[in-house]
Amino acid sequence: MSSNSCQNCHTLKAACDEAFQTYPKSCSHAVWHVIRKYVYNQPYLTANNLLQVVGRSPKWQEVQIHELAQLANDGVLVVGGAADSPHGHVIVVYPGQPKSDGGYTYINREGENKIMPSHGIYPLAMSTSMGSWPGAKSKGNLTVRDSWSRDKFQGVKFFKYVGTPYGAAAGVGH
Repeated sequence: MSSNSCQNCHTLKAACDEAFQTYPKSCSHAVWHVIRKYVYNQPYLTANNLLQVVGRSPKWQEVQIHELAQLANDGVLVVGGAADSPHGHVIVVYPGQPKSDGGYTYINREGENKIMPSHGIYPLAMSTSMGSWPGAKSKGNLTVRDSWSRDKFQGVKFFKYVGTPYGAAAGVGH
C-alpha cells in the first residue's frame, strides 16, 4: 500500500467514523455524509434514490464483492445497497481486514436469543439504521453481509466512486 493510498484509507475511515456518530439512525444520511467528503455538492437522497443515481452515473462504477476490501483499503469510496419497499438500505465499505460475518446476538420471531451464524468472510462495513436489526449497525466491526438476510443480500450491488475527488482538481486533496 502506497503512502498516498494509506492517507486515502485514513480519510475514508475518518469520514465513516464521523458519519456513524453523526447519523446513527439513518443509513442514507450516514452514506451521504461520507459521499460529501468526495463529492462536495452531492444532494441528500434516500437509499432507493441514491442507488438509482449511482447506478446510472458515469462517476460511479459497479464492482464485484471480491474487489471491495482492496478498494476500501486503498481509500476508494465504495457504496453498497439494495433497494426495497418502502425503504432500501445503503452502506459504505470500511477499510480493514475482511472477517467472518455473523457472530452477533439477535432475537428470532419466537423471542429467543440466537447467535447469527457465519456465511463466510466479507469486507467490513459502516452502516447505520433506524431499525432494530443488530447486523445493520456497524462502525467497521461487522461486515457488508451482516445488514441483509440471505435473500436480500443477493440483490445488493456495490459501486465505487470514479469521479474527481473534491478538491483534487484544485490540487488540495480531499
